[in-house]
Amino acid sequence: MKKATGLLLAFLSVNAFATSIDWTGGYRIEYTDIDRPSLSEPGNKKSYGLHYLYLNPKIVASDGVNIVGRFDILGNSNNAYRNTQLGSFIGESLTASSGYNTTGQNQESSDMRVSQLYLNVNHENGALLAGRAPIEFGLGITHNAGRGAFDHWMDTKDLIGYKFLVDNISFMPIYARNKQTDFEVGRTVSEQIYVFEYDNKDIGAKAGVFHQTKSTSQVTNDIPVGGTGIPGSTAVTGGFKSQTINLYLERRWSTFEFKLEGSFLTGQTGASTAGGEEIKYDAYAVAAELLMPAKDTSSWELSTKLGLVSGDNPNTVAYEGYQLDRNYDLGMLLFNHRMGGADFFNTGILHANDGANGLTTANSADDEAIGNAFYLAPKVKYIWNEKIDLNTTIVYAQLLNAPSANLVDFKKDLGLELDLELVYKPRERVTWSTGFGVLFPGSAWKLGATDLDNKVNYGLTTKAAITF
Repeated sequence: MKKATGLLLAFLSVNAFATSIDWTGGYRIEYTDIDRPSLSEPGNKKSYGLHYLYLNPKIVASDGVNIVGRFDILGNSNNAYRNTQLGSFIGESLTASSGYNTTGQNQESSDMRVSQLYLNVNHENGALLAGRAPIEFGLGITHNAGRGAFDHWMDTKDLIGYKFLVDNISFMPIYARNKQTDFEVGRTVSEQIYVFEYDNKDIGAKAGVFHQTKSTSQVTNDIPVGGTGIPGSTAVTGGFKSQTINLYLERRWSTFEFKLEGSFLTGQTGASTAGGEEIKYDAYAVAAELLMPAKDTSSWELSTKLGLVSGDNPNTVAYEGYQLDRNYDLGMLLFNHRMGGADFFNTGILHANDGANGLTTANSADDEAIGNAFYLAPKVKYIWNEKIDLNTTIVYAQLLNAPSANLVDFKKDLGLELDLELVYKPRERVTWSTGFGVLFPGSAWKLGATDLDNKVNYGLTTKAAITF
């Protein structure tokens, strides 16, 4: 807290030296109620409220030279969520001189964290980027900076890169370091990234390639093994090295928009089976978005999300599971909140530290992700007037692979979800949303011979965001 406060004071005190300081940011408050996360009896209902504030100062040091930061205020106290945009619980940790919550008279104070700090130097035909900066590409299925008003997650990296820009074409090599254990060589997690993009706004065309190579030594390879980690693994026996290639295509017309992104993950996990056989990555994801925007003569807007995300085949040594970014949501419940009693979507690898943080299906945020599934999510928006929108979304999905080996009579149907949402924008930069969702779980949740329940689940959420 002292370090963050000192840095904030430093930002405020540079007025005499910098040309100006521009402030942007946002405040969000929300309430979520999920009736039956377990899809069985008891339902293990969860209900919570969150609030959160972030501030983005930009110091304009001189023409084209900017220093950008981000302060996250009222972050979540759970270690699993502390470096996210989730926010603090409403009613978190009452305190008093006696230390008892029951007799306390004031709320617990929260730390302010610095999640971004980077230098941005712009030239006529390029730009330098250095520091802890956000990363985003394409639809955000892999690299997602969380710029949405209600996004709970963010992608950042300590990096240095330079963007070369010629007309509508840009190329940006980046070197990033995700982890530096200490001063010794070889105790790092590093990445080499190359981003190529074509963006022609005049004709509404955009395309790009994001090539990422991530590597570690065996000493710094902390990939989770066993249990909810890499399936079939028992120990880390080598370094981690993976390649992720994302391809993006976008085309816009006056009456139709089309976006497509594919991602392909290969490489070595560094984990091995009990027999010493190395487990390699072989995963992929393809996502598309279609939009028919409302015309001047119509109040209706139609859109669809559809995609295919590979899942791990429990009968092979390779790991085929792919998980989309947790900011990429289809609806309120499915692929957003954990449900059921098994790792259906191969996302246990994202929750591998749950035991240390006390998180369960009922005691967790919207930290689920899309994986091991085919999905289709059409959406209809009715623009009531300039301030009110009514949204109806249907989510249908099927599993690709069984979550574990040797299941008897396993079914793939995940069911159907229906979401209704009212969006109210009373003024510019202010959004209030209230939604209701109901999931009719399919037969996949019963896990064949294990005969689990697949009872109907529903949820309610209301939230408001102010950006400035």
